[in-house]
Amino acid sequence: MRLLPQLAFPYLRTALYRLAGISIGARSLLAGRLELIGPGAIERRIKIGEQCWFNAPLFADLTGDITIGDRVTIGHHVVLVTAGHEMGKSSHRAGPSRPAPIVIGDGAWIAARVTILPGVTIGAGAIIGAGSVVTRDVSPHTLAVGNPARVVRRLKAAEPGISGPDDRASARALEAH
Repeated sequence: MRLLPQLAFPYLRTALYRLAGISIGARSLLAGRLELIGPGAIERRIKIGEQCWFNAPLFADLTGDITIGDRVTIGHHVVLVTAGHEMGKSSHRAGPSRPAPIVIGDGAWIAARVTILPGVTIGAGAIIGAGSVVTRDVSPHTLAVGNPARVVRRLKAAEPGISGPDDRASARALEAH
């Protein structure tokens, strides 16, 4: 994969990752390299939904599971960390590893250089601003920014004219009621 240039050959790159055993939904594209680490069969611990777009590079620690919903966009230099540590004695502070899963809900946008820490769930339709460090769950349809990331704005669940075709149909259905 390292031989393929960034932002080039996304269909080929995505197909090669699928061949390696990574679950990637239909019409999802990986624009660059995934850096995946973790013990054992790491390809079983990441699931990527349909119609996702991943810029690159993306670093994913797969000590725990990572689940990425449908229509998720991930910016460049994003870090997903599933392994935390218990606090050890003064002679070795990084105690035993404690994996915790990361879940990114449908339609979320994770901007450039975001770090998501173990056990975090990003709600559907949430946006995480560039450079943020996410240390706790983010509610659906919110904008969170900063270090640590904090919600600064609630977002509409359906915004006609801005969202994708499926969301526009949902918005029209809501307006009809």
